[in-house]
Amino acid sequence: MKRGKKRNLIVVLTLIAALVAGTFVSSFAVSQEEYDNAQEAAKEAREATEAKRKEAKEAGKAAAAAVANFEEAEKELKSITADIEEIKVAISNKEAEIAAKKAEMEAKQAEIEEQNTALNNRLTAMYKTGNTGFVDVILNSESVQDLLANVGMVQKILESDQNLLKKLQKDYKILKKLKKELEAQEAALVDEQIALEGKEAETEELKKKYQKEADEMHALQKQKEAEAAEMAADALRKQLEAERMIVEAGGTIDMTPGEYAWPTQANWELSDKYGWRICPFHGREFHNGLDIVLTSGTKGSPVYAIADGYITRASWYGGYGNCIQYAIGNGYSVLCGHLSGYNCKAGQYVTKGSVIGYIGSTGASTGPHLHFTVFRDGSTINPFSLY
Repeated sequence: MKRGKKRNLIVVLTLIAALVAGTFVSSFAVSQEEYDNAQEAAKEAREATEAKRKEAKEAGKAAAAAVANFEEAEKELKSITADIEEIKVAISNKEAEIAAKKAEMEAKQAEIEEQNTALNNRLTAMYKTGNTGFVDVILNSESVQDLLANVGMVQKILESDQNLLKKLQKDYKILKKLKKELEAQEAALVDEQIALEGKEAETEELKKKYQKEADEMHALQKQKEAEAAEMAADALRKQLEAERMIVEAGGTIDMTPGEYAWPTQANWELSDKYGWRICPFHGREFHNGLDIVLTSGTKGSPVYAIADGYITRASWYGGYGNCIQYAIGNGYSVLCGHLSGYNCKAGQYVTKGSVIGYIGSTGASTGPHLHFTVFRDGSTINPFSLY
């Protein structure tokens, strides 16, 4: 190459390099500003998210306390109810005792009246006949043996009447005692019935009180959970927007480790791994996720959100069939494919462990399974790297 042409080429290359460098510096200066703003927005959003999660946690504690109070109230009500049942049994037993005592008293009353009538009849007869009755017995005796027999009979009648009078005196005392016991039992029964009525009234008041408290606490719980969920959703949306700005500005996300849930029930196994494979539909290809089946009951089994997230898709998506995609922050998003149905919709905020869909075999699928893909800054990664 001639020296003049070589010199010209060097000059041209130098100018191009300077132009490119100037353009890069200018472009970088703008991107750097956007990057810094996005990083700050992401930081604020993460802090807001953490604050909202703490509020949600406090709301959960309040809800747990409300449930504990209600359960304690139910225990107290059960105890009171048991006391009332014992009182009812005692009253029932007392009523049976009183009924038996009344029957005994009525029998004794009838016996006394019968004996009293017999005695009155004999005394009346003796009063009417006076001593002549005894003389008649002697005169009417046909022999000494008959006389002795008749006299003995009269003597026995007199002794019997004396014994009857003694028995009547004793029976009257018994009857008086029975009446006194009956009156005491009836008075005690009235007191117990009054106590029962008071206990029942107290129970009803406690039921109303605890029911009102429980209703208020459950309402507060729902309100707090709804507020916390909305605030957390708003914070997550801001975080996701900040992360999008960072990626578009050419930056990377500072990954924050977290505890992630598994997307299916525990009885899972893999039918296909992450990486290169021979696809039944496309031949040799890179499989960008895990294919998960269950050892039993795969079709229709629930699919769980692995973290709090924001649903970006809940619709048909080509070979993935019925598909759910959701962003979980920290640069990660998730895709679940081949579903039989949804339990969420686009734009919805979901919490970790909640059911978002159901395993199926829609789209390019050879049988029921869950296709599980995880993205990091828009590129797929092995889902096991999260666990």
